[in-house]
Amino acid sequence: MRKSLLVMLTCISTFSLVISGCGSSSKDAASSVKPAESTAATQAPTAKPDAAKKDVTITVGASQNWIKDIDRKLANQFTQKTGIKIDFQVNPDDQYINILKTKIATKEAPDILYMASGIGIDSFQPEKNFMDLSNEPWAANYTDWAKAGASIGGKIYGFNTWSVDGWGLLYNTDIFAKYNLQPPKTYAEFTQICDTLLKNGITPIFENAKDEWHLPIWLQELAGAAIKEDPGFIDKLNNNTGKFADSKVLATALGQYNEMNKKGYFGKDALSNEWTKGYEAMGSGKYAMDLVYTTYQQEVLAKFPNSGADKWKMFPVPMGDNTTFGHSAGGIIRVVNKETKNIESIRQYFAFLSSQDNLKAYYMERKDLGPISFKGIEVAPATQALQSVQSIASSQLIDLNDSVKFYGDSGAIIAKAMQDMLFGKLTPLDVLKKLDDNREKSFKATAK
Repeated sequence: MRKSLLVMLTCISTFSLVISGCGSSSKDAASSVKPAESTAATQAPTAKPDAAKKDVTITVGASQNWIKDIDRKLANQFTQKTGIKIDFQVNPDDQYINILKTKIATKEAPDILYMASGIGIDSFQPEKNFMDLSNEPWAANYTDWAKAGASIGGKIYGFNTWSVDGWGLLYNTDIFAKYNLQPPKTYAEFTQICDTLLKNGITPIFENAKDEWHLPIWLQELAGAAIKEDPGFIDKLNNNTGKFADSKVLATALGQYNEMNKKGYFGKDALSNEWTKGYEAMGSGKYAMDLVYTTYQQEVLAKFPNSGADKWKMFPVPMGDNTTFGHSAGGIIRVVNKETKNIESIRQYFAFLSSQDNLKAYYMERKDLGPISFKGIEVAPATQALQSVQSIASSQLIDLNDSVKFYGDSGAIIAKAMQDMLFGKLTPLDVLKKLDDNREKSFKATAK
């Protein structure tokens, strides 16, 4: 996924929150965007706007990498049209979530708050703290996934112009073709692929195990395998009647991840590798695969134009014989602080942003995004990698990060436990038990 999802996942693992999908995008290109009127289908409700007041300013809180050039352009156009100012209050990536929680608790939060979509919304007590946006005109034009990812308890709390995506193993199609390799359907087939690559001097997988935010993604992508083993698995976890340690397939999968490292599938530097080294690792052809989001190859192509990255494809994480593509709940959404005094101005702002012309302008600049959250907006097709993983997958589900309560809150715990497993200090079952222990603390804390 995009840099935005990468940042989102970093925040999740460090300060307890869940991108394409997480989440890495290329910088927004500068281009002129013609101001556009809201269409009739997305006009704000008839009400006396607070814009009639003098010097109305809508405050917007976000992590610094979640605000793009196009967001500022459209905000400026909205100000020119209405006189309502938009004040983006960006925060350091590694501090935003804590700042957000503190400001919500002290009732000092901005009018609009950026946050991850999915089950993580629930930990912010949305019914108490956020406006119900279910009846806003633009909500009727949501795609099903955008509506689901922005909703809790049947109510829509989020305004989403982001994108659904997910994580899978991106592979260099030229390398695979050279050695007559096909995407695997089982873990055994996957090991055969990796063994073939090793014999030919190619490191099978670039793994940045030093980055704690990245390790939980291997596990979160296995929702399909866990549900195949136990159809009620997710519900049990969210009702706190089941445990991750109950899943034999997840323990098996973690054992396979450990085995992959021991066999050299990650090379010699997995525990010292950082995310940014992946571009050269893949772009140079030294590595054949990388666990990334569905638009990552575009970034490799920008850095390595001769890599052939535009042809690369993707398949689901095969550990535990998983064949399901785990996708995000829809990236980053904007919720409205229930304490705001500017609700009518915010309605105008969201109506402006959700007009057909402005949505098209937004998505034309957000080349890092895939499927569009609103119906009827046709800009660029989904990436080759996303199309391939969807066609290869036996099914698609929201991943564990976005569907299981407190998974995101446990990111750092999962990562440290997986690192300890690689060092031989913990077993796969120990990793799952540490995840369960941390989730239990969260359940008790929210029950107070």
